Amino acid sequence: MLKSICLAGVLLAAASPALAQSCGTAPLAPAIPGASELSGKAPDDAHKFVLDVLKTVKAYQSSLATYRNCLKAQENVDLAALNDAKATGDKTKIAAAQEKAQASIDAQNKTIDSEQQVAGDYNKLHEAYCNMGSGLAGCAPPAAH
Repeated sequence: MLKSICLAGVLLAAASPALAQSCGTAPLAPAIPGASELSGKAPDDAHKFVLDVLKTVKAYQSSLATYRNCLKAQENVDLAALNDAKATGDKTKIAAAQEKAQASIDAQNKTIDSEQQVAGDYNKLHEAYCNMGSGLAGCAPPAAH
């Protein structure tokens, strides 16, 4: 029994680097149409168009959440490896572990930048839709001055 537990621990430790690399590539950001895509559309058609784009944005954000969870787990493994390397005092191991941990952090930051860009582009599209007229579905009434 103890041998089985130890063997499982060794196998898990050996698999950790492979698990850490299993996040794959970041989800591709959708191309958000510009306001010009609303030109000539009836309000109902424009509303459906904007809602369809919103669904695409939400699906992207969902896939980003899954990817980020993997990256965060990878970062935790990388930081543990960095702590182990620091305990050895081996500067080469420390540098390699720091580089790997930073790569996980950088990958997470790239997803944040990408998501902010997509959300900003969507907000511009939604604003253009709301500027098509008053009382459109999904648009707040103008603020009273």
